[in-house]
Amino acid sequence: MDKSSIIIATLILYNFFLILVGWSTRKKNKTIEDYFVGGKRLGPVITSISYSASNSSAWTLLGVSGIAFSEGISTLWLVIGVVGGMFISWLKVAPSIYDITKKKNFITIPQLISDGYKETERKNILTTASFIIIFSFTFYIASQFQGAGNALNDTFGLSIFESIILSAFIIYIYTYLGGYLAVSITDTIQGFLMAFTAIVMPVMAISKIGGFAGLFEKLSTASGDFLSFSAGNVGFSALGLIVGHLGIGMGYFGQPHLLSRFISVKDLKTLEKSRNYALIWFCIVFTGMWLLGIAGHFMITDLSNNENIFFRISDEIFHPAIQGVLLAAVISAIMSTADSQILVCSSSISIDLNIQSDSLKVSRLVTGFVILSSALIAVIIPEKIFTRVLFAWTAMGSAFGPSVISKILRWNVSASSVLSSILIGFVLAVLFFLLPNTPGDWLERVIPFMFSLCYLYLTKKN
Repeated sequence: MDKSSIIIATLILYNFFLILVGWSTRKKNKTIEDYFVGGKRLGPVITSISYSASNSSAWTLLGVSGIAFSEGISTLWLVIGVVGGMFISWLKVAPSIYDITKKKNFITIPQLISDGYKETERKNILTTASFIIIFSFTFYIASQFQGAGNALNDTFGLSIFESIILSAFIIYIYTYLGGYLAVSITDTIQGFLMAFTAIVMPVMAISKIGGFAGLFEKLSTASGDFLSFSAGNVGFSALGLIVGHLGIGMGYFGQPHLLSRFISVKDLKTLEKSRNYALIWFCIVFTGMWLLGIAGHFMITDLSNNENIFFRISDEIFHPAIQGVLLAAVISAIMSTADSQILVCSSSISIDLNIQSDSLKVSRLVTGFVILSSALIAVIIPEKIFTRVLFAWTAMGSAFGPSVISKILRWNVSASSVLSSILIGFVLAVLFFLLPNTPGDWLERVIPFMFSLCYLYLTKKN
């Protein structure tokens, strides 16, 4: 078999297995709660690894390695921000969300944010939150399909359109059939595959250039900006870059597809174990992809798109059979994030907007609509994966993170203040995204969140 045949065979077997998981779990989805949060009975391994995989989309395997390849050592602040934000979210936010949603039988994060207000006020918050989720996730999911397009186009020469439609179709089948349980099981499998990739790829790449001794030798000859922890910036610009990278971690407090994992867990003991497993996974995957980008800088010199460094290194150092597994890892990263986000979008439309919230059939049809819309955006409006993901990440983190924090800290905040803070965080995130970039994009990643949080604090009642 030639290289393409081996890779195709690997992917076919892998995707057939994903569909099989969806088929095998279809009968366990008898209620809306089963379909959207797995009946709230998941254990620590599935909870932690599916959380990790649904967080770490194509932007981790392709985006993080790509930005490290281009910008160098300074991107270590990004890794620290991501791991730190995740850990704080698990340590402080997760137990409170579990406790509140368990007592009140909530399924979605907007239900949590809008709790305790009059029906009209609650409906206004739910509607606003739902439209922000749908808008942001449509672009977020589109970036996953864009990653799939890059992967299949780079490997087989398939058109972006064909690649995106193929990926969307496979995701729809197993999400439609198995809902949250199928998504969580497949995310867990994909998470282990991603962790394997994040260990093997950098180890082989560093070995290729002479081990760590060879890497340090090459680093000593690199340009000053590549070795700079501030990417050559000084003063306030350097501070802005560091704060901007670290500020990515704040987004964890407001991501509905991640916070929903805290709702689905079966008990607090499971939550504690899940936190430790997730921390180990994050350290392995993000550090591994960062090292891959750094090593790749000294291996590849003719790269027009830095987000293709993963594929170029894979092509240079691995047998076609291993390349098939690694390509499957990229598709895994895409699917494991896209499927979780698709379900959150569907739950917002079906439950928060109250469109036949008791109809499992309608929820599944809504899932298909979300996938189709995102696939069309990926085809019609292509964009860098890293840029699009961080925009959606920041928009939702700034819109919902402060309200989640105020809820778990039990601040006495009026419904109008909650609604205003959601709009402040979202609108400022969009505005700063449209403005010229600052070092580390600190304006976009930090200011909207802090303005929204400060507004809630200043308007809370004693």
